[in-house]
Formats: sequence, structure tokens, C-alpha cells
Amino acid sequence: MPNAAVHATIRTDRLRHNVHVLRTRARPSALMAVLKADAYGHGVRTVAPLLQEAGVQAFAVARLHEAITLRQLGIEGLILVLAPPTSDELSAYTAHRLHASVTSVPVARMLATATLDAPLPAHLNVDTGMHRLGLNYTDVSTWWTRLHQASSVEATGIYTHLATADTPDHPLNATQLERFADVLRTLHPAPAAVHVANTDALSHLSTRLPPDAHYVRAGLGLYGLTSIPAPTGIADSGHALRPVLSLSARVIHTHTVPEGETVSYGAQWTAPRATQVATLSIGYGDGYPRAASGHAHVRLHGTLRPMVGRVCMDLCMVDLGSPTSALAQRTSVGDRAVLFDAAGPTLHDVARWSDTIPYEIACQLAPRVPRHYCDAPATSVADNGTI
Repeated sequence: MPNAAVHATIRTDRLRHNVHVLRTRARPSALMAVLKADAYGHGVRTVAPLLQEAGVQAFAVARLHEAITLRQLGIEGLILVLAPPTSDELSAYTAHRLHASVTSVPVARMLATATLDAPLPAHLNVDTGMHRLGLNYTDVSTWWTRLHQASSVEATGIYTHLATADTPDHPLNATQLERFADVLRTLHPAPAAVHVANTDALSHLSTRLPPDAHYVRAGLGLYGLTSIPAPTGIADSGHALRPVLSLSARVIHTHTVPEGETVSYGAQWTAPRATQVATLSIGYGDGYPRAASGHAHVRLHGTLRPMVGRVCMDLCMVDLGSPTSALAQRTSVGDRAVLFDAAGPTLHDVARWSDTIPYEIACQLAPRVPRHYCDAPATSVADNGTI
């Protein structure tokens, strides 16, 4: 729906490109595609089948219902649920052929004593220093052995999560990797599935990762993003990740704000002179962050212009300059403004203006925003008001 009041465009050709780039970087490890939170806001019902068609055979989600959705979509590969299971969920795990995460001693005990129709594949989450979920790294060897002795569990995998992979020089990276390596040396039989790295770790810590890891958990990288923005002004050699998601909104009103008058709730912005203002059909109800008020810019007819006043639930306003300026004269109802795309402003820009991370901006994209999936490059907003 390219002419909707607000819409997101997801470039499926770029998604496939990113799978290729990440798979090349990860070798000999395979990709485990992380599809939690509706594929980071990109739409799991389209993204998951596309990834399977691209050859991805392992997936991870945060919650049980997300895993069941993948099976309903026809996803056949390994699906790991990262949240701990509860006793009343175990039958659903076995019915849908899911892998469970062992995140604590109580979870390990529950699985070891469960009565199930078939052994439940399980991955032990090792807390090596993140202190969020996981068995303490000093306890893993004991529970690995006990779970192997239990008829209800098939202890197949082991993993940890790096707390500071987006800060490559942080000493905690070395500490966590050393603890995990020590754990691996104690496990008999050896795990069939070892995974440590996420996108940031693959990008910045690749030479320090376990050489025998079976998987890399790729989340945001699938969508062309990392926690650390890529340098600007460097040509894409074909090996760089490419942002998949863009967001645009329609101009639904233009008017002149007299000098000294204010715009939007709270009267936080005052026109320093007579100013032409465009109202866009997007707000925090669509997932665009209210926290970006007073900082954000949009691209309209190829020109970056500041938002003015507070972002509202359904609307936001843009300063077009003097009413006699070329941009003000050119802009009319029905034109489209870019909130973010690869050409800028980027998703990283919006996150910086909002004092958050790009993950949050993508995941907050509301269900009411139509997603438009395409392979072909979108037409520039600067050219004719479409995207």
C-alpha cells in the first residue's frame, strides 16, 4: 500500500543479500535466524518463509507462541525458544517439535523429572556474566550430565549471550568467552549445537569466538543493522549489510504559522518568523518515538527538514522554512516524507534522536502500519512524491 497515510517498505532483495553476507561471515557456523518480536517489526509471516527459502534451517524466538506461529507458517527447521518453559507448556513443545532453553536449576529439575511422550530437545543457557538468564557456568557440567541421564530430555545444545559485544574492547567479552570455553571442555558427550555470537559479536569479535560453534544467532543483522552504525561515505562492495526497512508518511496538511505562534502540545516550539509547516500522518501511535520530538528530521523532496513541536499520537509537523522558499512552494498535500531509510535519515539517526537503540525503533512499529514487501528499488520521494 505505497499510497497509505503511513507505510513501511521491506526490501526482500536486501534481506536475501544480508542472509548471504552473514552466512559467508559465519562459516563454518550456520545461521540461526532470530525472529522474535514479529521479526524485529519486519513481519514474521513474510520474513520467516523467505529465510527458509534462502536456506536458513535454524530459528530462535523469545516465546512459545512465536515458535508455534513459525510451525503454522510451514517452518520445518530447528526452532529454539529462548524463554524458559513452564510445566504446562511442555506438551506444546513436543507437539510442535520445539527446542527448550534450560535457564535455571529449577527448569533443569522440572525437565529431568517430566513425563513426556518423547524426549524434549534442550539447550542449556550458560550465564557467563550477563546475569539475566542461565545456569551459573560453574554448575553446567553437573546438569549436562544429569540431563543426559534423564529419559525426558535430549540435552543437545549449549549457548551463552555476550553482554558487551557492541563494545569490542570491553573486558567482559574476554571473561565471558573464557568461562564458556572452560565449560565446553568439561562436557561429555560434546554438544551437538553450540552458539555464542549474535550479529555484533560476529562483526566485531569473530577472531575470538569458539572455532567449533555450530550456529551464529543473527537477529538485527538480518535486517541490515548492527548496534554500531556502519561508517558513512564508504562504497558498498557487496559484502556490507543493507538496511531492509524504510518508513514514510504522507503530507496531509500545509499552512503558514505566523511569527511568535507555537506548534503542537505543550507549546514547546515557537515560530521565529513566518514559517510554512507540513503536517505528516504519522505519530507515536504508529511507533514513531515521541522522544524524538525537538531532535528529529525527515527527508522531503530530497531535503532534510526538522520536525517542530511534540510528536502526537497520529501526527507530526515539519518546518519547511519561509512560505516563499522553494521547498514550501513545492510541497503539497499527498507528497511523501521519509522518516527513515538507507539514504537518511537512518534508523540509527532516529534511535540517536530518541536516546535509544535501533532495535527498539524497529520493534515498536505498530500493527496498524501497512508493510509493503518488494524486491525492486523504491522510487525516490525526492523525484515524484512516491516511495
